[in-house]
Order: sequence, then C-alpha cells, then structure tokens
Amino acid sequence: VFDAIMNFKKEEAAKLIEKLDIKLDSEDKDKEGKPLLKVVMRRWLPAGDALLQMITIHLPSPVTAQKYRCELLYEGPPDDEAAIGIKNCDPKGPLMMY
Repeated sequence: VFDAIMNFKKEEAAKLIEKLDIKLDSEDKDKEGKPLLKVVMRRWLPAGDALLQMITIHLPSPVTAQKYRCELLYEGPPDDEAAIGIKNCDPKGPLMMY
C-alpha cells in the first residue's frame, strides 16, 4: 500500500484500496502521495483502535502486574499495609501515588 501510493502507482493503489474494502470520499480519491496515504491509513488501520487492541492483548491486567511491579514501584517495607495494598491491587487499601 505504502509503495503503491508513495510511488504514484495509481492503478495498483486503486486495486489495493478496493481489495482492502477501504471506502474513500470523492474528494479523497483525487488525492495523491502523502495526503492519500494518510486517508487510507486512517480508514484501514485507525490508530486508536489498533493501539487499544494491542494494549489489551499484550499488557497484563493491573491485578496481575501489581504483584511483580510492587517491588519496583514501592521502596518501603515489603510487608507493610501499603505494599500489601499495592500487590493485591486493593481499592480499599491506602491511597498510594507514584
């Protein structure tokens, strides 16, 4: 897609856009180069949706992560009320800010 659009291969770009089922407005169809690439990428892979999906798939849940992150984030004793609240991701535990 990038190569076809940025190298002004109109027919190849049009085929790819059609094959990927990307809907372009009439004014967007007249664009070339970088402006067209921006429109196509926004429609094909919206950054917000792609990032959210990547974050939910690859990052651990807060409950899982806090068990091992507590050692890195909290410098106090590992068995005090604050450390235990952080490790357990306890909403009723003491308020802690990092």
